[in-house]
Amino acid sequence: MKQNYFSDQIKNNHIKQIIEKYLVSYNDIDYAYAVMSKKNSNHMIVISNLSDWFKLYLDNGYQNIDPVIINALTRMSSFRWDENLKIGEKWTLPRIFESGKKYNVFYGYSFVLHDPYDNLVVFSLMLDKLLIPETEELIENNKEKLQSFLIQTHEMLLHIYKDTQSDKNDLVEELSSREMEVLYWSSLGKTYPEVASILNITVSTVKFHMGRVVKKLGVKNAKHAIRLSAELNIISPSQRERR
Repeated sequence: MKQNYFSDQIKNNHIKQIIEKYLVSYNDIDYAYAVMSKKNSNHMIVISNLSDWFKLYLDNGYQNIDPVIINALTRMSSFRWDENLKIGEKWTLPRIFESGKKYNVFYGYSFVLHDPYDNLVVFSLMLDKLLIPETEELIENNKEKLQSFLIQTHEMLLHIYKDTQSDKNDLVEELSSREMEVLYWSSLGKTYPEVASILNITVSTVKFHMGRVVKKLGVKNAKHAIRLSAELNIISPSQRERR
């Protein structure tokens, strides 16, 4: 997969919006979604609402000494952390936590994923010291949902970064001509009954084709499919429109 290590700001902002919408029910908690190559730790991106902290973090290469990242490399499950988190069973590195305190990075939970491209993926939620009991209980009660959200979010990131011209062409070829027609008319704001009338098919057939589009694009619903297709510039007029 060609990526230039996830450096496209438009795509990253798309992921950022999805994360922040999801976290509204978690009291708009501070978060970080990080992807790091296990072959070269300098290849790392962090999508977060704490941009100043993580710019400092990456500029200083803190991922190489961060106990959260080092622990995540050998874990498959979520874990709680604070400044006393050890590397192995012995060492703590308080310096990085001292640097983070001014950005309210004291305590947190991290969810872990190891993807097929040899990347470490860590989704961290930072606990506000004034709201720790309430927020921690919310996280504890929703661990499985948060892990599932991480998997879905990362799958979406991998999918939208298949945006070389050849990848884009492959994606267009994956969609049948009928699926492209349904996607096109839906992107213009047409309802399913209106699309069905335009294409002279049933509403259930429109829904079937849109369901196939959603599945092929690896998104959650038709709205996300339309938005992602617009960003990737793969929506084109139907064959009927071209004639």
